[in-house]
Amino acid sequence: MVIVYRSNTGFTKEYAEMLGKAEKMKVCPLAEAQGKVGPGESVFFMGPLMAGHISGIDQAMKKFAVKGVCGVGMSPASQRTMDSMARANYVAGAPLFYLQGGWAPKKVGWLKRRMVNMVTKSTREALRSKGSRRSPEEEAQYQMLVKGGSFVAFENLEEIRAWLRGA
Repeated sequence: MVIVYRSNTGFTKEYAEMLGKAEKMKVCPLAEAQGKVGPGESVFFMGPLMAGHISGIDQAMKKFAVKGVCGVGMSPASQRTMDSMARANYVAGAPLFYLQGGWAPKKVGWLKRRMVNMVTKSTREALRSKGSRRSPEEEAQYQMLVKGGSFVAFENLEEIRAWLRGA
């Protein structure tokens, strides 16, 4: 199996490379995969979430035998996030995973920064209003939304690694 990914700000790439190294798998960006990955070769696809849709998934599903899919987004992992991602991304017969990545406002254009700020406004305001009552997790999420930051961590890959070992 080959890990094929699309990454906008680097969080998905970072996860893909960590996973590839840990599981001794080839890792390839989607833009380069067509010449490097055979048409029938099994692929684990990873891509950033954009408005709930995993960027690049449609292209990957058309070109490769996608056996598993992972979306990488800004929100903490939750059942709500998984349900939303499952509704927005049809991946027949392939398990769907989610990893929290981060936010890098300096790596995106002004339009995307503005869109993300509009979408996260209510979350930022709710967290801001809690002030000193924010939990450490909420404080980290608030700081990431305001200034940017990363939640990429090797231990977040455990569920995917367990599935890969059984696949």
